Amino acid sequence: MKETLPQPVVSFGKRILNGYPSLVMASLREARNFNMAYAKDSAKGAVQLEARMVYFTHQIEKGLSHQQFRYGFGKKPLKNLSVVMAKYCKVETNYVQKTPYISAMATIGEYIRRHEGRQRDLQYVYSLFSPTVLKETQNIAHVEGGSLIFSGREKTSNAKLTFQQLNERRHSIREFANTPITYQELLPAIEMAMRTPSVCNRQPTRVHVILNKELIAKALKIQGGFNGYPVPPALLLLTADNRVFMAPQEHNEGYTDGGLFGMNLLLALEEQGIAACPLNTMFRRGPEKATRRLLSIPSNEVLVMYIAVGHFPEECATCVSRRLSAKDIVTVIE
Repeated sequence: MKETLPQPVVSFGKRILNGYPSLVMASLREARNFNMAYAKDSAKGAVQLEARMVYFTHQIEKGLSHQQFRYGFGKKPLKNLSVVMAKYCKVETNYVQKTPYISAMATIGEYIRRHEGRQRDLQYVYSLFSPTVLKETQNIAHVEGGSLIFSGREKTSNAKLTFQQLNERRHSIREFANTPITYQELLPAIEMAMRTPSVCNRQPTRVHVILNKELIAKALKIQGGFNGYPVPPALLLLTADNRVFMAPQEHNEGYTDGGLFGMNLLLALEEQGIAACPLNTMFRRGPEKATRRLLSIPSNEVLVMYIAVGHFPEECATCVSRRLSAKDIVTVIE
């Protein structure tokens, strides 16, 4: 039929069959599959419980890595973590050897050590975890979870590192030096990230460089995941322009290409000796509309991620953020 019918008729047919109805059906399938799988409050599977454990552990790690440490912080994530760990121990027989559980235990152990001599603050922790668990937390190496301290001077030779060294030593930094950072300082890293592959080289990623402190503060208040930290010197917003895509089945491609670009940019910033922290932009409708309005982001661009950037401070504090090993995630198909 494509060869016999006039081209305008063929094009119209494609729009009807593969256009908006196809997008709606794809979205419904994705919504159904996601709803069945994600780690909701009532989740009982080991993988979902591990995800929730990692999430609550990371919340506590961030509190431990604050330069202005606040004693007694984190009551809600500590309680959530205790509940999830108890559930996890019932469904995973080998829990003591699992990275998420070990990381959680190490983080609780650091929390307790940081509160030594402040028994009043620790009473809440003692009420959540059994004496056996609390004793075991003290026997896990600090490198498994909690906070990490290093000198900003270590980053001055980043350009000389191998890729493996650069990748292994990169950490998300949330508190920066007080000195401003300029667009000219950021541009070399952005230029390097332009080598990122994209579908058919269509390069959908757009980079919005925000240097206005007031705008940054307002944007991060909407974002909500940077509360408690000083306003960073600069904020990058990565988006993907849907105008470069050519078929309904590509409607999520911008997130893939934008994510690839984001990781390349993070490593490029690290190579340039610039500190950075990626922040998600998975907003509900209200925060998304407010963000678009604040930063003048057109509707044809989807929000991929923020990256907070600045210079490394003299002393850097960050989360250990223990990673799984490759064997934990690889399936070999022969």
